[in-house]
Amino acid sequence: MRALGVIVNLFFPGVGTIIVGKIVAGVIQFLLYAVAVALIATGIGALFGVPLAVVVWIWAVVSAATAEDKPLVVVVRDRSDDRSPGSRR
Repeated sequence: MRALGVIVNLFFPGVGTIIVGKIVAGVIQFLLYAVAVALIATGIGALFGVPLAVVVWIWAVVSAATAEDKPLVVVVRDRSDDRSPGSRR
């Protein structure tokens, strides 16, 4: 899962961090990167936008690369005992 997170973060900073399970950090990274892009688009804001984008991009990649490996857990619920009149099987 970490490898996928790093690859996604290379193109969309913050999204890969969300994929590896660091939701809050990923959202912050995504929003900061969006602010950096908006600053770059203004021209004069590029003075602050480019360094901000680079820092956020590096933070996102490192954050996904250092995430703990968490196994994917799928919860399956057996509803065979639930035989209500309206349910079909």
